[in-house]
Amino acid sequence: MSATTRSPRRELLARLLESHERSVSYGRSTPWPREVILRLDARTFPDAFAPEGRERRAALVAAAGELEAAGCVRIVRHARGPLVGEPKELRIGPAEIVPAYEAAQALGYEPLAVGLAAVERHAARLQAEAGVAWMRSFLETVATSARTADLSLIGMSRQRFKHEWRDLIPALTAAVALAAGVTPAWERVVSERLFRDSKMLGRVRSHIVALLVRADPRWEGVPPEEATELLEAYGVRRKPGLIRCAGAAMLRVGDAVYRLEDFTPAAHLPDSWAGAWVEALAEVKIRQVTTVENEYPFLAYVEEAGGPAALGARGEVAVYTAGFPTPALVAALSLLSERATEASFRHWGDADVGGMRIWWFLRSRLRRPIALFRTTAEWISTEATRGGRSLSGIERAALERLRAEIETAGGTDVPSACEAIAALLRYGVKIEQERY
Repeated sequence: MSATTRSPRRELLARLLESHERSVSYGRSTPWPREVILRLDARTFPDAFAPEGRERRAALVAAAGELEAAGCVRIVRHARGPLVGEPKELRIGPAEIVPAYEAAQALGYEPLAVGLAAVERHAARLQAEAGVAWMRSFLETVATSARTADLSLIGMSRQRFKHEWRDLIPALTAAVALAAGVTPAWERVVSERLFRDSKMLGRVRSHIVALLVRADPRWEGVPPEEATELLEAYGVRRKPGLIRCAGAAMLRVGDAVYRLEDFTPAAHLPDSWAGAWVEALAEVKIRQVTTVENEYPFLAYVEEAGGPAALGARGEVAVYTAGFPTPALVAALSLLSERATEASFRHWGDADVGGMRIWWFLRSRLRRPIALFRTTAEWISTEATRGGRSLSGIERAALERLRAEIETAGGTDVPSACEAIAALLRYGVKIEQERY
């Protein structure tokens, strides 16, 4: 094969096979719904049909002829007009697909099947190692997705999978390890322990988040793009662990004493101070704990109250959860719940799947009623008339399942949560708390 025809042959085969791998015919037995077609025209190959593209077009036509002679394609020729007898389009059907793949692989083309088989094997191997039932079930789904090439089950198109499957393998490994539980540490430390590569986890972080959002029942329905800091909930830290809060109390850390209200607009306390923070709040007999999902609403709430000292004067502490709270923050809030037995807890978050999941996550971990604050059914009903982003089918289904889950829980906060979910489903929109 000459050097002049090598590149055009590969290009033609790659275009045809990539089209096949995106089609409904891929992986199906005969007969196919339709053959794979590649037109040799100005729309598909504008450079070859440009005034200066004569040599390029001649090379493509020659390559098409060679591929037809090898049984890799069938050529449909122009039946009339100035191009009569010349190739009009290339076609691949069941009879040509195997020779086409063989020829393409010889030219360096990687079939989709390579990645599918690798991911299926890896998921099957991890399934035997997974320590939690929901992860084993998810890995079975991954293996089935790879085996059937139905990658929508894991939220990927075939085209994207083909480009990223090598990242998916370490991401699956990390997801299984995080589901089983790891010693909380910095991201690069966890990565080095898992992969002997301190940067690997960072490179595949988005894939890990996407996998865990689909695998872990806690995050059902939460869009991956809204869960960028999710790994914190599994003990993977990218930033120093902090308790970001506002209120008034005297913290005693070693020989030093700090006034919480002196930290304005809010305190950023090391999470290693959690014990001192809890003791200080218990000492002042804190009456109200308000957790807030997002940063700017948190700061606005503190400002609206008149600052940390004013919050403290009314017996309240406000705590920023930064989306899903970290294990350290959950532990601190749990300890505070145990020590400040007279305090009531409430949560202000987005009116969407993520916001409701964060509320339920906190409630489940603290094992106590947590009232919904501001994001109520009444507020949702009022704001929905001003519009909002539409709920997807996946989000609606997740809200339905969450409502069914929380309806079985006792507590004074459950009816209002069910009403809020009902309002979201009724109006079909999600509203961020920043609108308040």
